[in-house]
Amino acid sequence: MNVSLIDVDGHNFPNLALMKIAAYHKKVGDAVDWYSPLFSDPDRVYASKVFSFTPDIMDYAARHPEPIRGGTGYDITTKLPDEIENMKPDYSIYPQYDFAVGFLSRGCIRQCSFCVVPSKEGTIHPVADIEEVAVKGRKTTVLMDNNFLANERDFVRVQLQKIASMKLRIDFNQALDCRLIDDENARWLAACRWGSRSGGIGYMRFACDHQSVIGPCKDAISKVRRAGFSGEIFVYVLAKDVNESFDRMQQIMVDKNIIPFIMPFRDISGNGTIKRDVNQLARWANRLWLRKSCTFDEYKKGIGGK
Repeated sequence: MNVSLIDVDGHNFPNLALMKIAAYHKKVGDAVDWYSPLFSDPDRVYASKVFSFTPDIMDYAARHPEPIRGGTGYDITTKLPDEIENMKPDYSIYPQYDFAVGFLSRGCIRQCSFCVVPSKEGTIHPVADIEEVAVKGRKTTVLMDNNFLANERDFVRVQLQKIASMKLRIDFNQALDCRLIDDENARWLAACRWGSRSGGIGYMRFACDHQSVIGPCKDAISKVRRAGFSGEIFVYVLAKDVNESFDRMQQIMVDKNIIPFIMPFRDISGNGTIKRDVNQLARWANRLWLRKSCTFDEYKKGIGGK
């Protein structure tokens, strides 16, 4: 059987579901390729979409089968069959990336109004050991857990201690919940190596999505600093209101190694549009050279804003 894959969001990050689908079909002897209306001759087509605001791909040849669609961007209830979910990912379909990717846990204890994770995955629960996710020869492992520190304490301790002993570089790219940082797990985190997609030194990541998290965020930064982590801390700042978000960003920048990242709010129930002034804040704040060369007010005046 010929199987074709479509990464609807583009190839900006490895799609874990498609890598597992590719691995499964290759294991049973099927041929797998990236879908092309002109050059593919598929018996089956899979289309995966992570983000609801990503435009769907409509360029299908009439002679080809209708794609099997899955992913949060289509329907949060879709899941891979167990025999595919349990496959090791096929990294060969994304040769441009040299890091491993996966989950140690799924779900979350929080009920944030902007997030579909609790509805999609339920409360927090372990799904893998770091030894299953890490790949020999790949220096960095990107972990996409939505709230790793909310797991049972022994699981968190064992995984972080294994990561340190394996000398892996890790990146919890969905951020760590700063409200759950204490002196003990701060030491476990500080003992780990932090990597980036390029394989170099990366960030420890936190999130400060609203005013109530400013205090816990600053406290978490203080704890990991005391534990010996001197590297850069990347802080996601979810932005709805431009003035409130700017103030929150300023407050969490407590030392020179704090890297704020304005993440414009997109209404997951809407069309994904972003407010103009929030978009301006993101463009200014997320470019370090620009943020250091002018104030936000100067930037707005320079582009004709108010």
